[in-house]
Amino acid sequence: MPTLDELAKAPTNLKDWFTSLGEHVAESRRVIEELSKDDPPTEPFRSRYAGRNMLKSALERAQTFNPSTDQETSRVRLAQATIYYYLGQVSSEVEEPQEASKSFTSCLEVLGLEPVLKYNISLRLQVHNLLATVWSGRGEHKKAFELLEKAKELHAGYVHSKEPPPHAIDEVFMDEEFSSEERNVMFEKLYTNTLFYLAQVYGVNGDNKQAAAHCHITLQRQLESDDFDPLDWSLNCATLSQYYLTLGNYRSARHTLSSASSVISTVEEAGSDGEEEGEGEGESKKEKMKKTRADIERCWVKYCVNLMKESVTNKEESDVSDKVNPITEVKNTFDEEEKEAAEKTEEEAKPDLEQGNPPEKDDGQEDKQESDDEEKEKKKYKTFSDLVDLDDIELLRISNIETGQYEELVPDELCTTYEDAKKVFKAGTKFATNATDYYTFDEHVSDHVEIKQDVSILYKGLTHFDTDESNQCKMHKRRIDLLTDLVTPLNQQHFLQLCRQIRFELGEARNQMVSLKYSIAADQPPEKHNWKKINNLGMAAIQEFQHFIDLLKDPLGNFPETLSEDTVRPYIVARVYMARLYGKLRATDGHHKIALIKKALDEFRLAVEYYDSHALKNVDVQDEISIAREMLVFLPVKMENIRKSL
Repeated sequence: MPTLDELAKAPTNLKDWFTSLGEHVAESRRVIEELSKDDPPTEPFRSRYAGRNMLKSALERAQTFNPSTDQETSRVRLAQATIYYYLGQVSSEVEEPQEASKSFTSCLEVLGLEPVLKYNISLRLQVHNLLATVWSGRGEHKKAFELLEKAKELHAGYVHSKEPPPHAIDEVFMDEEFSSEERNVMFEKLYTNTLFYLAQVYGVNGDNKQAAAHCHITLQRQLESDDFDPLDWSLNCATLSQYYLTLGNYRSARHTLSSASSVISTVEEAGSDGEEEGEGEGESKKEKMKKTRADIERCWVKYCVNLMKESVTNKEESDVSDKVNPITEVKNTFDEEEKEAAEKTEEEAKPDLEQGNPPEKDDGQEDKQESDDEEKEKKKYKTFSDLVDLDDIELLRISNIETGQYEELVPDELCTTYEDAKKVFKAGTKFATNATDYYTFDEHVSDHVEIKQDVSILYKGLTHFDTDESNQCKMHKRRIDLLTDLVTPLNQQHFLQLCRQIRFELGEARNQMVSLKYSIAADQPPEKHNWKKINNLGMAAIQEFQHFIDLLKDPLGNFPETLSEDTVRPYIVARVYMARLYGKLRATDGHHKIALIKKALDEFRLAVEYYDSHALKNVDVQDEISIAREMLVFLPVKMENIRKSL
């Protein structure tokens, strides 16, 4: 079968015909790619439609030529297939996926009449890619996957054949040819696109591990080819880290984030020293750079939040033997009235508790042994080219980027000490501050609030590693101040979901402060107790939970018969929290104590009634409901005993 080089020796009439056809195709593409930039908003596809009609005319010419030799037949078929490809492209651009699918399919049908050779393999690969995106856009992900797998086979088969780099798609209508190096770059770029599209299809199908693996190799290939948009690349790399977080693979998550930060920092440095661009273009690029940087910082925040939360979970599991039975704990709460308690005078705020800084701690804990650090260095990463088993994805590393300075910012292992947690906290709050420089409250309300909520989670996580209850109170107070400043200016109608989340978290934070105050008071002499202050704090917590429950009502103030799935657990937990808080309030006398118990009983009863009436077997509230049922039996007896003693 002839190659393009051989086809160049075809008869003069074919050369003249090809020259004329090539000019026709070139003009149609100029209309599509250049003139379309000036199309009015009312007719955004005017030039593309005109160019497509010109391509259809060119296709008719290509279909009417009668070749007399195998060489002529092969070249004419390639021309027809290429025009079908151009038609598919422009149909996709004018948002006509059905027409695009027809054109791409016709292209493959024509190519199917010829063997796979160096002058048509690039076109085959690209059309498989684009037809896959059309089917994926129509929800036909299985068809898309099959096309992309076929594209992988085509690439692998050609590379295995040891043939020279294949011709570029546009060369069929060109007088000049690309060099072997240029051809290879374009061919490999097409294959990189194949892997990128495969990553997306795997993601849609829920195969996150394959999606991450293909995303990783795509990023690596783009980096090695030096043919990529650094802003898009760095954001995609940072986004990949979020998948690693779902695996608890903090080493790879930190590495991809560090790679993203390294690349965008290089772009920022180049931008500050580079030539001035047009006003509009320069401002647009500057805005995109700020947003990309902020999004990467947000990914870092999520890294710190996930690391902190998992560290807390790990610590709680290791401390499980020290926990009191939850039902016994609640019963003890309602028996506190018989004990003398008092409030400890709060220590003056330490200088280290200024915004963004946790309290310094000196509890005699030693730093990790040097041998642990040495062990970390023994761990070896792999590049994707070394990947044999997909399970090795946890060892992947993007090469050719200096990431050390970023990887030093935060650990990649679970925190076990206060100092570990403090490092994660400080890094996370710094990333959050950087992100809110772009995502301001005035211009990006939802994003700003979410970032601040993450900071609250970091404060909450740090309290689990600080044994000083006074410091824990101060950190919860930071959370309360932060969240109150967020929710106060929010419009409840427009940001209802956010207001619900924040009110519930405020109730939770105040509730934790009440528990800490009780614990502190238990270790102090009675004369230092200030139950009025603790009672006020408890009532404030109850009010926050009640505010949350009120936000579940419809616009007419009616409580819904059935709650939405995402609010069922918070509702039941809020009821149980409120009941427990009533038990912690210090009563002035026996009658007051009975009144508080009645309120607690009402809250426990409401929680159980909703649970039973809706058969909530799949909602994780079994512990709360078990406590509520037990207290519905215990508290009436407790209340009767108090009545008898009056």
